[in-house]
Amino acid sequence: MEDKIIVEKCLKGDTDAFEHLVTKYKKLVYSIAFRFLKDPYLAEDITQEVFFKAYRKLEMYDTNMKFSAWIGRITHNTCIDTIRKNKNYSVAASEDPIIEDTGESADEILVKKEKKQWLEEQISLLKPGYKTPLLLFHQAGLSYEEIAKSMNVPLSIVKNRIYRARKMLKEKMAEYYKEA
Repeated sequence: MEDKIIVEKCLKGDTDAFEHLVTKYKKLVYSIAFRFLKDPYLAEDITQEVFFKAYRKLEMYDTNMKFSAWIGRITHNTCIDTIRKNKNYSVAASEDPIIEDTGESADEILVKKEKKQWLEEQISLLKPGYKTPLLLFHQAGLSYEEIAKSMNVPLSIVKNRIYRARKMLKEKMAEYYKEA
């Protein structure tokens, strides 16, 4: 069922219809929150909070915008608010308890894991203005236009920030490999 129709049903009083949107977008919301905050428990709390906010403000949803972009914007703003409320917030290191049999040696797996953690840490250190569009593009799969609408900024700014974020990460990688 199309998101626009589900939203219309919700606005007409069908409270069960919202469950379809939650089911469809909970992974996206959690993923953005987790990438932003690096804390699985906090990401779960943010996910719930985002859907409460979305439900309460559903009448403000612009049906010309993709629902994923709208919910992504709410997620971004909620994460920023959480960080602002707790200025002492520090990014927690995440551990991946799942071990896959890839046929690689233990050393190769460890090196890949360290590189991935390093890259995630570098992304988390980016300013929100750069981190958010980068994650919305690569993690959520939104187009530049959708990101511009969800962040309420011109398309040129989105393109520029994604370009600059990639450039900053590339420079940090060059430094990292020089040291290694």
